[in-house]
Amino acid sequence: MRSAFYSLVNFINMTNVNDVYWGAAKKILQNIYHIPNCTINEVADMCYVSTATISRLCRKLNYESFADFKKDVANNLNYFNQDSKCLLFDHQLPEAETINDGKEVFRDHFQNVIHNLEDTYENIQYDDLIKIVDKIHDSKRIIFVGNFLTQSISMQLQIELSYLGKDCVAMYPLEEQLKIIKTLTHRDILIVSSIAGGFIHDHPDVMREIIKTPAYKVVITQLESFDYDDKFDLHLKVGNDHYSLIGKFSVTYIFEVLEALYHLKYGMI
Repeated sequence: MRSAFYSLVNFINMTNVNDVYWGAAKKILQNIYHIPNCTINEVADMCYVSTATISRLCRKLNYESFADFKKDVANNLNYFNQDSKCLLFDHQLPEAETINDGKEVFRDHFQNVIHNLEDTYENIQYDDLIKIVDKIHDSKRIIFVGNFLTQSISMQLQIELSYLGKDCVAMYPLEEQLKIIKTLTHRDILIVSSIAGGFIHDHPDVMREIIKTPAYKVVITQLESFDYDDKFDLHLKVGNDHYSLIGKFSVTYIFEVLEALYHLKYGMI
């Protein structure tokens, strides 16, 4: 889970460079390893702003307080350990000395990506994809739920569906996702995407709200099973049992196939 990093980067990318909060966010990101051990006064001095500005920045980043932001940063830094990096390479992170070996250093990684996509192709039933496309067409609203990466992946499908007149929402801040989830009815469809299951395992409160909604519920993940799995109407199992973050290629593949199928069935004139 990298929510603090995503929030900071997203804020920096979307904010005017002359904004005082942009400068503070940039300075915090540059000194992110020091943040867990800093007081709000020390961070304010580091950014050449007031403590009130730091507090407001934290709220803009969807944290209730600086203390909550600092706690999330600490959790994020713990995530960036050797084990999490191995997830990107399917537990086969190359040794540093292989950096000069050319393309060979990425050969195993490439093969793992291919195998992940092949397993996804074998796992997924075509009828299930058509069922999702039909549900999307018949639904009043389409709600995408997940962490920053999968929400970003879903954006292209969101654009296509919006272009064709559908009401789509893909919020990133967790609090906003919760607000939307609580408003869903049986006329809506909710699509949860969680590559290696991080979103599902890390946010039990959100999952409890999801299973209570009467909306048609779809989950896209590499997990074989998880708590409340039986409460979903459809489970698309992507990738394989390695549960590595290379599964993002398979999740992207699913969203692109759904986009193509929807356009072919309901978008053609």
